[in-house]
Amino acid sequence: MTVNFKSGYKIVFAIGLLLGFASVFLDWYYFQGVNNSGEVVVDWVYSVLFDWSTSLSQGGLINEFYGPKNASIPIAIIIAFLIVILLSAYLVLFLDAELKDNLPRLKKFGFVNLSLVTFIGFFVLIYPLYFLLPNGLYYPFLAYYDYELEVTFYYSIGPGYFLQLISFVCTFPFATFNHLVITTFEKEQSSVENKLSRYIDSVQEDLDLDKLIAREEFKLESMNDSLKEDSASKSNAEKIYDDFLLVRGRK
Repeated sequence: MTVNFKSGYKIVFAIGLLLGFASVFLDWYYFQGVNNSGEVVVDWVYSVLFDWSTSLSQGGLINEFYGPKNASIPIAIIIAFLIVILLSAYLVLFLDAELKDNLPRLKKFGFVNLSLVTFIGFFVLIYPLYFLLPNGLYYPFLAYYDYELEVTFYYSIGPGYFLQLISFVCTFPFATFNHLVITTFEKEQSSVENKLSRYIDSVQEDLDLDKLIAREEFKLESMNDSLKEDSASKSNAEKIYDDFLLVRGRK
């Protein structure tokens, strides 16, 4: 069985949707500190759904001191992202970008696909630049030893973030393809409509139905009047001729 390019785009796009959806439920970032004796004294894990969490009991001064602050993506963005994923899944399963009859609906869902790529781009680029680095959380990974505390700190991105990277690679081609097809159809439709409109304007005449009816009735009445006049003139001529014959016969 052969798979054309469009079907291949769709399959890869669907895989990207699944990876993007699954990434929301996985860890996105790890921040750990281990002392010289091998004890974990700092342990923070970030999940976009469950925020920052720690496996250490409360009261650890070092762990609390290094706890990330203001380094979480707003939950509203995550919910919007999940909604966009579901809408994009509907698009790839039930709509075909090459059917012109679906163009109005495709324009809306084409915007959804672009929104999906924008969301993933936000997670991949804006999240580390705006949420991680300003809070001293190094990206994508780093390990360094603090001589004062005698603790080795480990910074690394998690599997959820990796899946977002893969998801972007999978969804971008089809979203771009879908957008280009819709744009092409719009241009073609606009071109045909403009040509048709210009042609109609060039040949269009003001058509007044009542005026046309009145004009035709006037023509018919004029023709009837002409026939009546011709008939009357003929009748008068025949009468005069008959009178002439009668008078001449008497003489």
